[in-house]
Amino acid sequence: MEQLLWFTEVVRNPVFVQGSEIGKVEDAVLRLEESRYPVLTGFLVSVNDVSIFISSDKLEHLSDESISTNQALAEFSPFERRPQEILIERDLLNHHLIWAKSKLRPRLVTAKDVGFGLQGTLWRAISIDVATAHRSRWLKAKRSARDHSLVDWLDLVPLVGHVPSARKRLELRSIRKLHPAQLADLLEEASEVEGQEILGALQADPEFEADVVEELAPARQRDAIRHRTDAEVGELLSEMEPDDAVDLLLSLDQERREGVLAAVPEPARESINRLLNYHPESAGGLMTTDVITLNPGATIAHACDDLRSRESLPHNLWSIFLTDDSGCLFGQIPISALISADPEDTLAQHAEADPPVVRPDSDLSEVAVLMADYNLAALAVVDDSGLLLGSVTVDDVLPRTIAPAWRRRQEALSE
Repeated sequence: MEQLLWFTEVVRNPVFVQGSEIGKVEDAVLRLEESRYPVLTGFLVSVNDVSIFISSDKLEHLSDESISTNQALAEFSPFERRPQEILIERDLLNHHLIWAKSKLRPRLVTAKDVGFGLQGTLWRAISIDVATAHRSRWLKAKRSARDHSLVDWLDLVPLVGHVPSARKRLELRSIRKLHPAQLADLLEEASEVEGQEILGALQADPEFEADVVEELAPARQRDAIRHRTDAEVGELLSEMEPDDAVDLLLSLDQERREGVLAAVPEPARESINRLLNYHPESAGGLMTTDVITLNPGATIAHACDDLRSRESLPHNLWSIFLTDDSGCLFGQIPISALISADPEDTLAQHAEADPPVVRPDSDLSEVAVLMADYNLAALAVVDDSGLLLGSVTVDDVLPRTIAPAWRRRQEALSE
């Protein structure tokens, strides 16, 4: 790695103007740039209890001992923050950043120091020390000892929403590449203010936001919607899987549920109302009503055309369910069989007739054992007459069967 100049080596150093010491470095200013290393635009220096700004392009000398300029003191003005600027000590150090390219998973890390490198004529923030405490100046000769804790700035996403005048907010595209479960993990670690900033960025994509909220623990889900109106929460529920929407609705105080439910657009409200009739830990409470049903006599080609023509498909589409004209279950065909079958064959030819089913009052243990015994990713839920009500998918069952101590296994391994 190139030789870097570290912020903690510069802060508190003397500042010389035309050969006379006028004060000490109080802070440094970075200008954030999309997909590029931030520019070190200059330093704040406290002079007679006023913070003045010395631009980097006015400096004659910058080192870990001092900074100096030949500009007259009268030419410098009090500091005013400009758009997309953050202060290193005030806004960045000891605050969280999203380490998007951590080896095991994205995680929140705390900035402890910032390393600058000279690129052309500009000093830019290249690296962040995310693990070690601020170093005393006498330790700088041992700088290599901290290499294990350095992270490239471009692998980080700063959370700077707590700086109102910065006019810079976390943008969706900077975190959109992360999986919803990874973002949920970040939200679990974040403070309430940081969490609201992440969720604020997600609101630009309601469907993606719903995927993330579905992955949150119940307490964090409530935090996510605490400051939202009933109408906003209703819209969020309409984007969620019906069973997850019901779980979130039931976690709200009784007096708020009615207003939120009334704000859910149809037909999502109808699906939620139907699931509210079942115990949350039963097959009826676990199931989703968002399933694809087709006629057994349809050809494979027709089925594929039908799926392609739909505006949207269930988030986890494992199987197609075949029903007769009355809606009773005839069979089940996995997506893998649909892809590999002859286009002219009928669905009935490749479907499993009389597949395993559960009743809506079946408990979680019965559902889990049946899915494990038959290696099912989706299990049909039917009533006493065989009418298909919905399906329980493996992603509905796993979170309820994983021991809490296992949920943070990756975190333990990454320490």
